[in-house]
Amino acid sequence: MGNSYKYKSVSTDFAVFLNTFLIISTVIVFAVLIFISYQNINNEYIGNSMSNSASLCADAASDYLLLSENADDADVEMLMNIYIRSNILADNGAVYIVAPDSRILYSNNWALQEVDVTSTIKLAINEVASKPTETFQEYYETSATGGYIVTARKIDNNDLYAVVITETNASYFVNEYLSLIFYPVLVSMVAAIALFIGFIGLTIRPLRNISKTVSKVAEGDLTARVDEKYTHTGDSTGMLTLSSDLTDMARDVNAMIEVLENQENDRAIFISSVAHDIRTPLTSINGFVTAMMDGTIPPELYEKYLTKIKNEVDKIRSLVVSMTEASSLSHVDPELMDEFDLKEAVEELESELEPQLKAKNITFESRIDEEGGTKVYGEIQMLCRVLLNIVTNAIKFTPEGGKIILSSRMYKNKARIITVEDSGPGVEPEKRQRVFESFYKTDPSRKQEGFGLGLYICKQILVGHDQMIRLDESRELGGAMFIFTFPIPPERG
Repeated sequence: MGNSYKYKSVSTDFAVFLNTFLIISTVIVFAVLIFISYQNINNEYIGNSMSNSASLCADAASDYLLLSENADDADVEMLMNIYIRSNILADNGAVYIVAPDSRILYSNNWALQEVDVTSTIKLAINEVASKPTETFQEYYETSATGGYIVTARKIDNNDLYAVVITETNASYFVNEYLSLIFYPVLVSMVAAIALFIGFIGLTIRPLRNISKTVSKVAEGDLTARVDEKYTHTGDSTGMLTLSSDLTDMARDVNAMIEVLENQENDRAIFISSVAHDIRTPLTSINGFVTAMMDGTIPPELYEKYLTKIKNEVDKIRSLVVSMTEASSLSHVDPELMDEFDLKEAVEELESELEPQLKAKNITFESRIDEEGGTKVYGEIQMLCRVLLNIVTNAIKFTPEGGKIILSSRMYKNKARIITVEDSGPGVEPEKRQRVFESFYKTDPSRKQEGFGLGLYICKQILVGHDQMIRLDESRELGGAMFIFTFPIPPERG
């Protein structure tokens, strides 16, 4: 019992670990996706800002060059101050026209925060001076949501430089990102986790019920059953998560428990039966021996009572032999397999059972179809034992003046089908499968002779020969009809 609980605990811990791992993995995946999407959009935003800054710098340089070429110095001074402070540049960034010594000649006075303008301009034109044909551009991050972009280029045919400093503030971008992407993704993630947990809970519920039922059975409670709502799919909205595998498992567990319960009941009946069948002859033996020892039975009657004692011993021996045989008949020695004639075996069986048939005035009819031959193959004594047990069983349940029919025909050149029908009361459909279980009796009362092993032995022998047996209702006689197969001889190459 302790081991079963330990196993159950380990299984539960593993299930909790697995569910936790899956949930954490889901959160991590969502977080990684959110981070990657944020980085991609942020990089795209910075890239667009750098592109705009480069375009603004190029426009400032070309516009100054255009003015300087078409106006005198005084006009250039006036026009440039007007242009550089115009609305065209007002909202795009700080624009400077600077001399080689970093002096600012023109500026749109764009307000900058956290930027050392002088040092930044000096660094930018030094970079451009080393590569006069290229545009210098660099992004400096000052916070998680912002920074500034420096763009500088030399004005053609002049020793002047155009420098643009553009601040980036991603606050509005972050807010938009949160409202359009992050929050919807977060809600989706929470909903997915909630649905996942709910789905897992609904899926585990039947498994817990099955586990609890199996634990009860392991503790000896054979009345336990898996809840019926877990043995059918689609019966209710809550059961939509049940797969056919789970319902099949639940049904199989219930069927297994029912078999165990039936076997336990049969075992109790069998023990009672065996105890009775052993106690009765032992009581007789003890009485006879005691009477012989104390002189109640005179010596001249010893032979008579010794014969009775031997008969009682034979009854006990018969019981022990039946029980021993039942556990070993499913194993057939290939060396003992041989072919024999079914028709001849049935004729010998009819001759052997003639006294029992006449005692009840039962008509026995044999219908052997000889098409394809009447030879069968197997361990001869075992297969003849099957015929004997089944026909004897039919005689037992057939009323006086009744009839038994044994039929046989070839089945697709693979086996011979044999049927034994009787005019007895038959067997209820719900009991037909159980008659082949060990120690089972359709009528557990003491009026029914035997130990409930005859048909079980037949099934074990046929299983050992890879054959089948089942019980049905006889349409012709109205009683029981046993249907089974014998193998046919293999083709000899």
